[in-house]
Amino acid sequence: MKRLLLIMLSVLILSSCGNGEEDDEMENDFNGAALISSLSNGWNLGNTLDANSTGDKSNKGLSTEKSWGMPETSQAMIRAVAERGFKSIRLPVSWHNHITEGTNYTIDSAWMARVKTVVDWSLEAGLKVIINIHHDNLSESQMTSTYGFCVPASSSSQLKITSLNYIRAVWRQVAEAFREYDERLVFELLNEPRAVGTAYEWNGSGANVGNANKIIMDYEKAALDEIRKSGGKNATRYVMVPPYAASPSMTEGWALPSDSASGKLIVSLHAYTPYEFCMKDMSVTSFGLSQRGSIDWLFSSISSAYTSKGIRVVIGEASASDKGNTTERKKWAEYYFGKAKALGIPVFLWDNMATTLDNQRSNDPGERHGYFNRNNLSWYFPEIISVITR
Repeated sequence: MKRLLLIMLSVLILSSCGNGEEDDEMENDFNGAALISSLSNGWNLGNTLDANSTGDKSNKGLSTEKSWGMPETSQAMIRAVAERGFKSIRLPVSWHNHITEGTNYTIDSAWMARVKTVVDWSLEAGLKVIINIHHDNLSESQMTSTYGFCVPASSSSQLKITSLNYIRAVWRQVAEAFREYDERLVFELLNEPRAVGTAYEWNGSGANVGNANKIIMDYEKAALDEIRKSGGKNATRYVMVPPYAASPSMTEGWALPSDSASGKLIVSLHAYTPYEFCMKDMSVTSFGLSQRGSIDWLFSSISSAYTSKGIRVVIGEASASDKGNTTERKKWAEYYFGKAKALGIPVFLWDNMATTLDNQRSNDPGERHGYFNRNNLSWYFPEIISVITR
């Protein structure tokens, strides 16, 4: 997945399975302080439940899970992630290819059941879980041919109304499906919400980003309200909320929404930092003083804007692309994850199973974020994973 991220300044969740009788007791145990003490690093099931296509509004069925080259997710895979020492898992989910009718944006029941199955496997493995709306963010022109939402240039646009209806409908259904799951399940409202296809899609400032953030805030407030009014455990569930593109450097006009629950919102950020080392191209493959400086700046900025004010933060995606530089990537992981730990920020490793080591290699040197070989349940770079899980 292509992210032309700038040097991106760019919980959680809790323990025992979804719908048991112990839920009320767990709610009493897991207050804000307990949540902070349980923060830990996690892993992304990337390019899987989030795999998607655009261009028509037909229901694509369960086959989309494998459409980007991933094997079908199995319970053994999820168990292997937990056994390797990860405590949390992020399950990116795209919904727009699984709409059976467009008036109410009804989600295919088979797709909802599939998502629930993977969530249940994760909880049974002892993992905390994040699910979201992932690649449903379209360009304005794609809205005519594909279900989803966009961030239009004008806040008075009919496209905004259509987008609001879509976001409300999806979260209404997702919230209902998971309303009795305990607090180990966290909802992330949107993934990298942005003005797709514009000159400032990934890198901008000023009025364009400010106007986009105002629209994004309306979307996030609408989504949050749907979650809260669904009742059950959703009334007080932890919810992750991203600014524009999940980047704290593009926050003009953005703020967390008002919430009927107290202290239950988490700022959601992505930070492939430093960008030149972690993504981009082969021009920077070594990790040294300059790269450490970028990470220092990242976490200093996050501290200043959020954690020093008592606002919880999760970095939902981070990784350093495989450029044949495993030793340097291990240095990156030591420094990056160490800085995050010092601030109590859990980081979720992005994994698209693309490496220089096998036929899952990407032609783009900035998009080789493979760590777990799901075909044989082995780890490509155990020395890097040991740093992260430690």
